[in-house]
Amino acid sequence: MSPSYAETRLLEALKLSNGNLAKSRKLIADWCRQDQQLLYELCRPHMTGVIAHAMDRVLSNKFQSELRPSSGRVSTQEASRQASKTAPTDEDFGKELLKNFAMGQPIKFAQESFGAPIQKRKASQSHIDAIRRMAKKT
Repeated sequence: MSPSYAETRLLEALKLSNGNLAKSRKLIADWCRQDQQLLYELCRPHMTGVIAHAMDRVLSNKFQSELRPSSGRVSTQEASRQASKTAPTDEDFGKELLKNFAMGQPIKFAQESFGAPIQKRKASQSHIDAIRRMAKKT
């Protein structure tokens, strides 16, 4: 299957819906239920994020108690420690989204770490010195 298969199907959906985006999205969703290769091509760029989200959800929900530290399985304490290091909590994530939106720097899907910094950092002394030198020259 060629890399343009998904694009071809997207254009076909737009033609069938006379350019109506909402109708074409619904049509693509219906096609994805029947066409696994179309679904795969559309989801492939986001698969890492989808898998990470699912793993975090499983680790923080009811399945956490089923994990035991035996023969290759991850202990619940270790799993939650790893999840808390890699992923922000839902509350932190929501706050970061709102802050970035208010600052006019909305983040893109699956690129949350490229948004505006959550905390304001103090300028380093070398940065302060450089600005003072520039101010003296003008």
